Amino acid sequence: MGPRRRPQTLDRVMARGPVFVLCEADPLGSQTGRGEGAVMRKTLSVVVLVFCGVVGAWVGYWIGHLAGWSQDADWPGRIGGGSGAILLSIGTSVLFVVLAGILVFLTPQRGVRRVLESGVPAQATVVSVKQTGAHIWAPKGTRHQVSCELEVCPSDGSPYRARTTQFVSEAVEGALQPGATVAIRYDPAKPTRVAIEGPIAPAMG
Repeated sequence: MGPRRRPQTLDRVMARGPVFVLCEADPLGSQTGRGEGAVMRKTLSVVVLVFCGVVGAWVGYWIGHLAGWSQDADWPGRIGGGSGAILLSIGTSVLFVVLAGILVFLTPQRGVRRVLESGVPAQATVVSVKQTGAHIWAPKGTRHQVSCELEVCPSDGSPYRARTTQFVSEAVEGALQPGATVAIRYDPAKPTRVAIEGPIAPAMG
């Protein structure tokens, strides 16, 4: 037999770039724990975005106040009128929310990239996939957020379940179907941290 070839993934075949997915291992049967964790994460994200919007509005209004655009305002708590200060308040609120959203979505990618660069290769089977409804725009096309449950099969251990919610390209999303096999990497120092490289392309010929 010849040397074992590394499985090709769709992101390499289609030159669409790697897929970044971060998973935390989840023992079989802990469906309630996964659901509660997802709700907590979503709730925390919403609270952070709302807080940043309120802070942005407050900061913007008082900047407008310093510029002389406000009316009947008294620092620091009494906010009055003034169309200029109000418009600036709305603008800074939107800006703060956008910046917070970028941080919330992109910060986890740092850990994912580290796993993809130095993680141990393995394979996993897709158990279930569903769209969350969120999407972002990227230079290579729109990426949709999907919630994906995996059965990870490490070469030196027992299979275990993991779930991830992540943005992926449309091409990769179409290939992530129940029963599909995906190439992954996991952190040897913390095997519960897993990153998906991409769906494994079917053998040619």
